[in-house]
Amino acid sequence: MNDSLPDRVVIAVIALTVILVFAMAFSLKPRTNQERPFLWRDPSPSPPAQVSAPTRRILAI
Repeated sequence: MNDSLPDRVVIAVIALTVILVFAMAFSLKPRTNQERPFLWRDPSPSPPAQVSAPTRRILAI
């Protein structure tokens, strides 16, 4: 038959899982502050592009 686990075992497994996740998250952060931070893209050396407003064209009917 299906023997269910006691509540204490289920709570202990959930607690150990949460502790394991936090331990892994904090163990993977950088060791020193001198490392260059991760950037999604390199900043461009030129100033940002200027966007001009579109010109209005009037169509004669």
